Amino acid sequence: MLYAALKTVHFLSLVAWVGGMFFMLACVRPSLGVLEGPARMRLMREVMGRFFAIVNVVIGLMLLSGIWMLWIARGVRGSMSNLPPAWYVMIGLGLVMIGVYEYVRGSLFRRMKAALDAQDGAAAAAAMGKIRSAVTFNLILGVVVIVVMKVGVAAQS
Repeated sequence: MLYAALKTVHFLSLVAWVGGMFFMLACVRPSLGVLEGPARMRLMREVMGRFFAIVNVVIGLMLLSGIWMLWIARGVRGSMSNLPPAWYVMIGLGLVMIGVYEYVRGSLFRRMKAALDAQDGAAAAAAMGKIRSAVTFNLILGVVVIVVMKVGVAAQS
């Protein structure tokens, strides 16, 4: 029962993060054309700030639930070396995703906010372009994690 609850929290956290990235890239960003440049950047600053606050919580939930599930699995399987190969892929890609997220939030987003504060639209737009590229990369990694886990779980059945 505990393991199922942890797995649910873990998966729903991933869905919130990956779904949020998809929504930002596929829905919010293309819709920004109805706004003028400065308003567009201010809106993205607010939306991303709120999204990052959610992702901070989601990453914490994913790490805690993932570590707890590994602890349970280690006890059941006898050691970490007996884990399914898909788990190692998920762990590795998840850590890369967290690294990319921290780069976006801690560097690129900060750069965009500073450019907006300085009213440097070109620098803000350049930072936004880099954010889009990094988020696209992270979205792809998130989809790969979901596919690997689905295929990995199916292969174990």
